[in-house]
Amino acid sequence: MSERPVLKIPKTRLEKVLEVVSVMLIGFMFFQVFFYWSGLPNRIPIHFNARGEADGWGGKESILVLPIIGLFLFKIMFFLSKAPHIYNYPVKVTEENAPKLYLEARRMMILLNFESTLLLTSLHWETVRSAFGKDGLGAWGLPVFLLLIFGTMAISIFRMFRLRKVAP
Repeated sequence: MSERPVLKIPKTRLEKVLEVVSVMLIGFMFFQVFFYWSGLPNRIPIHFNARGEADGWGGKESILVLPIIGLFLFKIMFFLSKAPHIYNYPVKVTEENAPKLYLEARRMMILLNFESTLLLTSLHWETVRSAFGKDGLGAWGLPVFLLLIFGTMAISIFRMFRLRKVAP
């Protein structure tokens, strides 16, 4: 493995905002748990079919799963965003293109972190609503989020190909 430059690139305003909003979304999930805990039924939906209807059930404590996964995933992606020099890139990283490639890769990681947190928060919100007898998820949610996540990756990879010969 060739040595890549390790650079300290300041975060953009957008990156900072996305990280703060992600933390707020995780906090919102935990807030929901504590706020609704006493009113939750002992059996809550934990799985939904393609039409967004509950088809799997679990105990009340299952409501903690998505916030815990969200917190764990956020922490991993947050720390990975600090080390873009260890990522795999679709192009050769050089001294000249490293600053822009690292910025693009870090932006992608932070965006994916935000989108994943938003997805989990949305699923958690709908799970709580379903537990109280409201409508299920709906069929549109997951395809929209998958399109958003894979779209972010595709656009970022495309930009990296464009940056392969760009000097800083």
